[in-house]
Amino acid sequence: MRDRRAIRYIVLFTVISLMFAALILLTFRSLFPLPSRQIADIFTNNTGFAALTVIFAVVLVVFGIDLLYRFFIHPLNKLIEETAMIGAVNSSHRIKAEGGPVFGRLIPAINAIASRYEAVQRYGKDKIKNIQADAEKERNLLAAIMAELPEGILVCNTDGIILLYNQQVRRLFSRSPDDALTEHETNAFIGLFRSIYDVIDKNQLRYALDEIAAKLKDNRQNAAAYFVTLGFGGELLRVEVLPVLDHLGNYAGFILIFQDITRHLQAAGEAQKALTSLAREIRASSDTIQASVEAIQAYSDMKSNQVDGFIEIIYNESVALGTLISEINNPSNGGPKTEWPTAPVQVNRLLQVIREKAKASLDLFLSVDLAPVDFAIRVDSYALAMVFLFIMDRIAEKDSTKTIRCRIDREDNFIYFDLVWSGRPVTAEILRDWDARRLRINGEGLPFTLREIIKYHGAKVGVSSNPNEDNKSSLRLLFPLSDDCQVDRRRSVPILSQSRPEFFDFDLFGRDDPKPELAQRLLSELNYTVFDTETTGLDPGAGDEIIAIGALRIVNGRLLHAESMEQLIDPHRTIPVSSTRFHGIRHDMIKDRPGIDVVLPRFHRFVADTVLIGHNVAFDMRMLQEKETVTGIRFTNPVLDTLLLSAVIHPAQSGHTMEAIAARLGVSIQGRHTAIGDAVVTGNILRKILPLLAQNGIL
Repeated sequence: MRDRRAIRYIVLFTVISLMFAALILLTFRSLFPLPSRQIADIFTNNTGFAALTVIFAVVLVVFGIDLLYRFFIHPLNKLIEETAMIGAVNSSHRIKAEGGPVFGRLIPAINAIASRYEAVQRYGKDKIKNIQADAEKERNLLAAIMAELPEGILVCNTDGIILLYNQQVRRLFSRSPDDALTEHETNAFIGLFRSIYDVIDKNQLRYALDEIAAKLKDNRQNAAAYFVTLGFGGELLRVEVLPVLDHLGNYAGFILIFQDITRHLQAAGEAQKALTSLAREIRASSDTIQASVEAIQAYSDMKSNQVDGFIEIIYNESVALGTLISEINNPSNGGPKTEWPTAPVQVNRLLQVIREKAKASLDLFLSVDLAPVDFAIRVDSYALAMVFLFIMDRIAEKDSTKTIRCRIDREDNFIYFDLVWSGRPVTAEILRDWDARRLRINGEGLPFTLREIIKYHGAKVGVSSNPNEDNKSSLRLLFPLSDDCQVDRRRSVPILSQSRPEFFDFDLFGRDDPKPELAQRLLSELNYTVFDTETTGLDPGAGDEIIAIGALRIVNGRLLHAESMEQLIDPHRTIPVSSTRFHGIRHDMIKDRPGIDVVLPRFHRFVADTVLIGHNVAFDMRMLQEKETVTGIRFTNPVLDTLLLSAVIHPAQSGHTMEAIAARLGVSIQGRHTAIGDAVVTGNILRKILPLLAQNGIL
């Protein structure tokens, strides 16, 4: 824009110069009238003079244009740029007295205004700091409480975009760079404005949200849903899902509460083993007493010393029974109380859901003989649905059947489900094989085996008979009957105030999912990853390697230091002394560090769905591109370069190094020539550049 304006000035000056020359010529002719032919003869007979006249005229025009650009256009552009920068991003910047004779007197006036503006800004900031002091104390108190909560807390908007999380969640879903991904992890990072579906199975969470939606529609008092998932360290996590409603009662997002139940379930398993052992001992003592009494009754002519022997046996076993009963009543052996999240579920309603999923996912028809009484069982409904779908899928695969019938009834304190189909029966060997398999169907499922789900629910699976049906096979699932339809633990549904929340800014509740075309979005709405690399040298094609990567995310205009990645990399080659002198990384510092083949996939996941930012970033991108063949990782993110952006907003400035830009924009430099340090400086430079781009109409 400024270049076009400068060209206009130059053209205007040229036109004015030609008009001035024409005016002089007309004046000369009017004062000294000569016939046109005589004038032409003068120039024809004196070609050297004519050429010198033309050259002199051209030199005069060029000299005039140069003077105009040097003393008017360039100083004016530079003055405009620096004045705009003072008003937009760096009120402490002062213009140097290089304006020349035209603008030299204007510069002190602008600097004086800038000083007053800076003083006003400083006063305003001090007032704002004082006003916010009390609110800051409350925010810090809430943050400290959140950090110390034993449960992980995470808040999402309706699209599953993360708005808030505490350190417990970060701990449960974090791992070292060289950890291998499990089958349910993709872009597995916890961070603001990342998707929760990157760390939690999408189908499992959506099932819970659908369950919540149904409860809200029925005006149920408890609208929570529960399921179990795995942390990145293999922990069993009990997840409670709570909806967030706005002041009108509309669904606005949800809260996830994570609790590590690994130890509880292990303890419950140990308690179950202990009770099983006690039961065997009780059964043995009971059998011994029963056998002794039967012997006495059977032999009425038994000698007295033999009777006394049996009586002694009965006495000893009764004492042993008393000891075992005391042990059972010991509070430390209070029974196998599982922490697996279960809730009462109506059987008929649950089977309707399973029938729909079987048709949609497996193209199987489940014929349900609905129970005469709508029994309730305490289960994790998603886990139970996956158990049914998994078994039905195995049956269909084994016998190529498309129709399975389900019978429901009660047996003692259990509800049994008989799955009946035409085909061969399931043998014990086949059932053991199914028990050891994870519950996965067409990419959906749980990171648990069938045996684990059955065990944690106190359920049983076995073959049943069909005396009245020929050529039919049957499999029976038994689940404990629930006598109540109330959830043990209730939480009230959070309702957002009509005004802004007091402690946290939840503007992201209104933000869109970051998947649409980035080119059509405002720069202020994009998420960025600022990164830098350190290398063994400056020639990627000659074998120089990356030895460090540092990166941070910018979300909602904030540089998130807590969501960073800093990793040294073993290049499997020596580091030249000249390079070490530059960035300080020695060979002993990278020994036993992960290689680029381990780090680059993790970095690729870290930068997913963001715009890459770097300073002189073409070099860093070339280093990454050199590894495409080796790692199979290709970076297709949009890329912006702060060096080029600086040249766009400040074309009149001569210096666009990181140091020069930082000095102009008032950005402090710390940790220069370290990957993470340079990434931080680049991020702060970008935050200063964005409003300047907006001033230039670049949005």
